[in-house]
Amino acid sequence: MSDTILKFQNVTFRYDGDEGKILPPAVEDLSLEIKKGEFVAFLGHNGSGKSTVAKLSNGLVVPESGDVYVLGMNTKNEDDDIKIKQTVGVVFQNPDNQIVATIVEEDVAFGPENLGIEPSEIRRRVDEALKVVGMYKYRMHEPHKLSGGQKQRVAIAGIIAMEPQCIVLDEPTAMLDPEGRRDVMKAMKRLNCELGITVVFITHYMEEACQADRIIVMDDSHLVLDGTPREVFSDVDRIRGLGLDVPQTCALAKMLKDDGIDIHGDSLGVDELVNSLAEILNRG
Repeated sequence: MSDTILKFQNVTFRYDGDEGKILPPAVEDLSLEIKKGEFVAFLGHNGSGKSTVAKLSNGLVVPESGDVYVLGMNTKNEDDDIKIKQTVGVVFQNPDNQIVATIVEEDVAFGPENLGIEPSEIRRRVDEALKVVGMYKYRMHEPHKLSGGQKQRVAIAGIIAMEPQCIVLDEPTAMLDPEGRRDVMKAMKRLNCELGITVVFITHYMEEACQADRIIVMDDSHLVLDGTPREVFSDVDRIRGLGLDVPQTCALAKMLKDDGIDIHGDSLGVDELVNSLAEILNRG
């Protein structure tokens, strides 16, 4: 049995323009595979095609040409639509757009209820989902009174309650403060490491991308880089040439290297950079 959960095969998609205007492709001839259990970050400047990939991943939109497969199911096949959306859940940038109820636990229960799940099973799923994202004690609160990070975690819990095998998150931390971003990243890592859920997240925060197992970079509707964080961020000039930033530690390492200091140019974290500097100092 294949361990591929998401497969894009020569996928092209374009949005409809006003008054019949033909727009350029949002995604063009995209081919990639995502394995079960991966923790994948997508990077790219605005308009590069990242959010379209999220919508394509569970059939919210379907390709103009090419195919998207979810566990072998083609998203163009309407008969598999419910199974596909149960397998791949999508969380968008603004949690307010996904919260539909006036009480937190009722909001998390909304998806399973629409699937016709038994009430006792819904109760179990809601409680477990809220515990996973650290929001169980807020289950009787009104969502609109929560902070941005708390709302986003409720939105993630609503997807978890559907028991998907893969969660795609479209810039889930973009509207959050640093504490909210840390909370959401922690929840995503727990989903992946403890529950084995495949996590695909779109971000413009390089330090968040460094926490992924794999980074995919989009530019002008095409996939241009695909590798580990160390592989992707090792070429600082190319990343900057794509209109993106690099982790601060990578930028500092490059500055030191350009000044003739023999330091690892791909130091991803503060600890790595400090250890590299300590080695240099110890060598005198």
